Formats: sequence, structure tokens, C-alpha cells
Amino acid sequence: MESLCACVPARSTDIETPKDKRAPRGQGWLRFALGLTAGAAVVAAACVFTGVQVREVLRYAAGASPWLLAGCMASSLVDAAFQSLRWRAVMRPVVALSFRDAYASRMRAFMFNAFLPGRGGDLLRVQWLGRRSGKSRTLLLATEVVDRWLDCWGWIPVLLVVGMVSRAPAWLYQALGTFGSVLLASVAVMLLLGRRVSRIEGQGRIARLCQALQTGVGAFRSARTWRIAVLLAPLPWLWESLAIFWATRVFGIEIPWFAAFSVLVGLNLATLVPSPGAIGAIEAGGTAALVFCGVDQSQALAFMCIYHFTQLLPGVLAGALTVLAQKGRII
Repeated sequence: MESLCACVPARSTDIETPKDKRAPRGQGWLRFALGLTAGAAVVAAACVFTGVQVREVLRYAAGASPWLLAGCMASSLVDAAFQSLRWRAVMRPVVALSFRDAYASRMRAFMFNAFLPGRGGDLLRVQWLGRRSGKSRTLLLATEVVDRWLDCWGWIPVLLVVGMVSRAPAWLYQALGTFGSVLLASVAVMLLLGRRVSRIEGQGRIARLCQALQTGVGAFRSARTWRIAVLLAPLPWLWESLAIFWATRVFGIEIPWFAAFSVLVGLNLATLVPSPGAIGAIEAGGTAALVFCGVDQSQALAFMCIYHFTQLLPGVLAGALTVLAQKGRII
């Protein structure tokens, strides 16, 4: 956390960083360039593997309706609202937040996640909330982990809804069944870890950190957390799967709802590739899922490029506006 906070400009010009402790100049840009290269490599590999024709991709992209662009951009802001609602509900036992503050914080985190590796925007959000509330960063970080778990868990209830209204392929159930088992196992591990660290007694720093960690992870024992898992966590995934279903039809791609959901799963799994803003990774993952559903390769890639752009731009702009509203203060 200290290394992350070092990126924030000091308020006083009297504070200087020793030269031997400064990060090498240009190191951040180097990581950014390497991330973009990784993303571009993924897209290039996908193009070679699927036989994409660049001219066809450009032709499909040029024919995109302005209503498609506007609708997808508006949809991204609604999706962020659902995620903010879940995050606010998870944080409520620890610190009370208005929906406005939660939404602004979500957009800042989104913007910095697009440029910082390892979801650095989420760490900045924890730092901001710690300064605002005076709560332990360890407690807030543990609660942030709970929110990330709930975000991943949201796939499972949506799959059940999709299965009731359409016939999803067996592989989708198997994949998410395995993923759900991993999530439940991770809960067991975190609860066991919380029980172990709760035995550490004393008033020292280590003891306080362990107590804060145990309090945050202990949220999994609360019925309230599981109500959020059932009622709030699925909303962003449900909304975005419907948005993709609508957007593909406007773009001229006819796929069933389960296919739109599988595209959503594919593009999110592809974000494991560490590229800035998931550029290249989302295009590759979403294109592969669409091609698997029988969509033309070039049309699929053109759609994913447009869709990713419409999701990335509003979040980055909204995050920049929230930073400007704070007079340039990141946290």
C-alpha cells in the first residue's frame, strides 16, 4: 500500500523523495507499454487462429449504428450503478456511504484500473475510504475482498435464470459449476484463515491487523452477505448479458440469450491477461465466444472492439471528472 500511495503527489513542496528510493523514471510507462503489447499479442493470435480479415472488420465497424454506441455507453453507466449499489451494501456495516459517493468512488477505481496493474484502482479506493472514514485499511481491504467474491459469485444465479428461459450448452454449466465450487472453497479457506488469526492476542500492530482481517472476512458468516449474494450480486451480470443480447442484434448478429451470457463470461475470463484497460484481452475472449456460437470471425471482432470502446470510454471520462471535482486529489 505504501508503494501505491507513493504515486500520489505530496501536498507540500518541502517533502522530497530520496533519489535512491525513487522508482526509475519511465518504469510505469514501460509496464503500460508491455501490457498493451501483451493485449495486442492476444488479439493477433486470435486473428490468426480464427482467420479474421482486417478489411472485413473495418467494414463491419464502419456500419455500426450511432444508437448502438449511445445505448452501450448508457448501459455501462447503469452497470456501474448496480456495482456501486453492491459495494455500498457490502461496506455498510463498516462505514456508511451515500450512493453518490459510492458511485463516484466506483468510477475513479474503474479509471485507475484501466491504467494500473493488479487492479490498482481498487487499492486506491480502499486508501480513499480509509482516509475518509478513519477505519483500518486492513479491515477495508478484507471487505473489498468480500465484494470481489460477491462480484464473481453473481455469475451463478444469472446462469440459473438463463437456463430457465433458454437452453444453455452443457459446457457452460460445467464451467460455471467448477467456478462455483472454487468460490465456495475459497470462502471455506478465508473463514478458516479468519479463525486462525483470531487466536492471535495482544495489542501490537500484528494483532490489530489480524483482528481487522478476521472482522472483514467474518462477513461471510452473516446472513446479510448471502442476501446480497442472491439479490444484488447478480444484477450487474444480468444487466450486461441483456445489454450484449440487445447490442448484438442491433449490430446484425442473431444469437440467443445464453450465447450473450457466454460472451460475457468469455470476455471477463480473458481479463486475466494483464493489459491496460484489458485492451486486446476482452476483444480476444469475446470474439472467441462469439465464433464458438457460429458468428462470422470478422463481424465478431468488429463488434467486440466497438463494445469494449463503449464500455471503457464512459468509465474513464467519469472517473476523470470525479478526480477533477476533488481538485485533482486522487484519494
